[in-house]
Amino acid sequence: MSPHDQDLRTTLHRLADASEPLPVDDDLWGRARAAQRRSRVVLAAAVVAVVVAVGGGVALWPTGDREARTAAQEVPGGAIPSRIEDPGDLESESNLSLGRASAAFISESSEPVVITAADGLPHQLGLAGWVANGSDPDEIQVNQSLALSPDGRRLAWQAADDQDGRATVGVLDLASGETSTFHPLPPRAGLRLREMSWSPDSAWLVFIADDSPEVWVGRLRPGSDHDNRANQLVGNVASVAVDPSGTIVLSRASGALERIHPAGDIATIASRTDLDELAVGAGLFSPDGRYLAMRSSLGPASFTFDTKKRVLRDHPFPDGTFSDAFVLPQGWVDDRLQLLLVQTVSDREVAELVVTTPSVDATSTWRRSVGQVNGSIAGTLSLAVDLVPDLDGTSSQELTHDFGDTSGSTRTFLGVELSLAIGLGVAAAIALLMALRWLWRRLLG
Repeated sequence: MSPHDQDLRTTLHRLADASEPLPVDDDLWGRARAAQRRSRVVLAAAVVAVVVAVGGGVALWPTGDREARTAAQEVPGGAIPSRIEDPGDLESESNLSLGRASAAFISESSEPVVITAADGLPHQLGLAGWVANGSDPDEIQVNQSLALSPDGRRLAWQAADDQDGRATVGVLDLASGETSTFHPLPPRAGLRLREMSWSPDSAWLVFIADDSPEVWVGRLRPGSDHDNRANQLVGNVASVAVDPSGTIVLSRASGALERIHPAGDIATIASRTDLDELAVGAGLFSPDGRYLAMRSSLGPASFTFDTKKRVLRDHPFPDGTFSDAFVLPQGWVDDRLQLLLVQTVSDREVAELVVTTPSVDATSTWRRSVGQVNGSIAGTLSLAVDLVPDLDGTSSQELTHDFGDTSGSTRTFLGVELSLAIGLGVAAAIALLMALRWLWRRLLG
């Protein structure tokens, strides 16, 4: 401080000490203090109101479960969801490079849906040539089929007929989003693919095409060196399966099993009397091609056909579990363990994933409640069974993953991402408080 400033300060203090203070009425002083307290109370109330409004809005705004957004970090290799449900109305996606999928099915609205393996989120796909049943009365109504490969990397469906009227199969590479179209059938209009499934190594695709009163059963090896073959058969074919060598086994409506070699030769490998009447159709092959998991109807057991010994093996459900149930094989975890979808007559709302061996012996395995599937989509479900981890022998091992609430991902408010909208709201609240403080001071004079 300069000497001049020091002299000025000393002079002002001397004048203040010598002056008489102005008299202030006690009532006026009290009113001023009360007004000051009221301004502070009003300002504090305004702060609380704005904070509650912003915070309450954040709390009440519907958001997806946090785990659904961080699942890609928790399951880097992907996993089958522990709960698979129909997602309801979704926007159809044209960008099909979604990455590996864990499940695929046809929704209740007849749309193709896949669940991405890393985050468990459902995606409705805009597949070329897909016609949703009942969506347009003027369109030809088709029996759509959808098949996800066991490795979760490719999706097959019936694409649009080509200009020559040939039925085509579309195969989508889920990593690149590229679609390849194949013509596994003769040039004939009106053929519709009723069923498709993959070999356990994801190399071959097998299908049934209806051409009343005949059917075509064929195989396809997608890729640049694709190998197509189809056999025209008389009579009803219930289901088909293909092993890693390209050999097909089909189930007749009569219950017999027939085998079609890659060269095209057909032979009966089991008659109706060789099989249990509850084993109603071919399901899926084991990786070594020996066992064929069978579809079964309203029974207390699952069934597996041993193609080497040509005998049917059964694995009764443990007491207190299932008595009358439908079984739809989903694939094989390895050469010994199969993944089944089991749905009871008493509960059509939910189907259950079960892991089991072909028969009961000293080393047999049976695990229920591996996962749950909405009953309305169970009949069209195909799973990437390669995502099921190898069993470690403990009953506590998680074979599927709980992704939480996957009904939605990023939320928006008035077209703005929710997190950004919250930030803007907080900034607006601060600006409002500052304006209120300035206005209150002006009103107080």
